[in-house]
Amino acid sequence: MSLRSLAEELKQGLEPVYIVLGEAHPLVDQAVEQIVAQVTPRLGPVAFNHSRHRASEPEGPAAFSAARTLPMMADLRLIEIRELSEGTAAFYTAFIDYLRSPSAGSIVVASGSRFPKVEKGGSNWGARIKSALKKAGRGQLIQIGKSEVSPAAFASSAARARGKELGRSEAALLVEAVGDDLGLIEQEIEKLCLYVGDATVIDAAAIAAATSLVAEAVIWDLTTGLAARDTGLTLAALHRLQEGGDDPRKLLGMITWQVRELLRASVMIRSGVPDREISKQVRLRPGILRRVRPFLASDFPDAADLMRRIATANRQMNGHRAGASAVLEGLVLELLSGGLRRPPPLPVVP
Repeated sequence: MSLRSLAEELKQGLEPVYIVLGEAHPLVDQAVEQIVAQVTPRLGPVAFNHSRHRASEPEGPAAFSAARTLPMMADLRLIEIRELSEGTAAFYTAFIDYLRSPSAGSIVVASGSRFPKVEKGGSNWGARIKSALKKAGRGQLIQIGKSEVSPAAFASSAARARGKELGRSEAALLVEAVGDDLGLIEQEIEKLCLYVGDATVIDAAAIAAATSLVAEAVIWDLTTGLAARDTGLTLAALHRLQEGGDDPRKLLGMITWQVRELLRASVMIRSGVPDREISKQVRLRPGILRRVRPFLASDFPDAADLMRRIATANRQMNGHRAGASAVLEGLVLELLSGGLRRPPPLPVVP
């Protein structure tokens, strides 16, 4: 369901229960805000009739006891529940029991990214909740997809909501740096609004200066190129990084962090872990994972050798006559060649 469709349905009347699910957390939050805004005028003293709960907490089931309590000096009571994906068995048992006979004096709004995963031998809470909703004939399951809005349009809208202007090309630049995760985009917009201060426009210069992930995105190009043995991509990214003027030691630190992520992915791939699960546990965009997967599966350097080689490069940066930039370039070319020089043994600390 789209946010616009939800707004139209809310004008027709309220359901006793709304379940809002979606991976795009800012859109889920917007949907919840629409419902809350529609209910609030009927809450009377809001402090008495609006409570918030988390499905993941031991006290989560208490949300439904609150929902069965008559509103105080008002038409309705509003119960908000978050973190459905982390809900306990006790919470979902209470939720299903509540759906059998929801209170006419309360509106329950439960939200999260998804229903809990079905564990082996465990209960399929998602299917049971949907079945209970269907049997009740009341209540609504709202699933918000990422296709609801383009990431660039979302970035511009988020800036506009904060009194700033973010043009189309600048929004595209931000998305290129951050990726299409709307939560990350929203965080960067908040940072940029603080950075520009009283200025009304967020321009490319502000994005380059304040968005730390811009440099990170270029380094991902570098590490992706190294993993895939793509000379053109690797050297182009290295040139951009060096032109930016960042200290080679800082760049090596960021490369090291990303290499660790690649090593984690490599271990999981070789253990047969599905790509979808890898993407949840390792900070690799799906496109990058698809690109480097064949190399991580069979042709990625040994973790110990690779990290020792990086450690050697780090030590050399602090005293090699060629300079830190030349050391970084040498390491990159060595990794592109597909073979690592055996680093000298680490010194023994007495």
